[in-house]
Amino acid sequence: MTDAVLDATTKTDAENAPRKRNAERTRKAILAAALKEFAQAGFAGARIERIVKAAKCNIRMLYHYFGDKKGLYMAVLESAYMDLRTREAELKIDFEKPLDGFLELQRFTFDYFEKNPRFEGLLRNENLQHGKFAAQSRVVTETAFPLRRTIEKLIESGQRQGIFGPNLDPVQIYVTIAAMSRFHLANGYSLSATLDTDMSAPEWRKARLDHALGLLEAYLTRGAR
Repeated sequence: MTDAVLDATTKTDAENAPRKRNAERTRKAILAAALKEFAQAGFAGARIERIVKAAKCNIRMLYHYFGDKKGLYMAVLESAYMDLRTREAELKIDFEKPLDGFLELQRFTFDYFEKNPRFEGLLRNENLQHGKFAAQSRVVTETAFPLRRTIEKLIESGQRQGIFGPNLDPVQIYVTIAAMSRFHLANGYSLSATLDTDMSAPEWRKARLDHALGLLEAYLTRGAR
């Protein structure tokens, strides 16, 4: 390869790098704006015009990256699930301490939903549509495989050590963990009014987490030998 060709290649790479960075920033800005819009308005109520205005781009760029409204929604949904699963995978789970592992998963899940209200809103709206988009996504299903295997291994370890009781189902356990992390958020306004309790108060949230941890431990260890 001649020096002239090398110079041209280097120049082209240098010119392309800022474009790639700008494209990635634009794509992330669109996803962030779309997550907020879909979480608040759902798929049907979301407006592309509001998304591009918030992302400070034009509609042509949005359609270039995501194809159409459905493509954008699927990208947002999958990105949200991947963020949750990526952060779950970063947990330092010691399979020789299975009860600690489950309690750490409960703490993480509780904290994640509290700190990511737009994900909670996205899930709420997706369920109003009977999960039709989630059901079409391989990403949503496949990214949960490591989580399920982690739960299975924790159960196996706990039962082998005589810490956990029999007949523990990994799906039931995760649904319980998720429910104890989400229900008070999804229904917080109505429950606060009904029970005359401010469920947004930090001290109530802390007590709720302690309650969830106690329930999970009691369930896992019941009937242990």
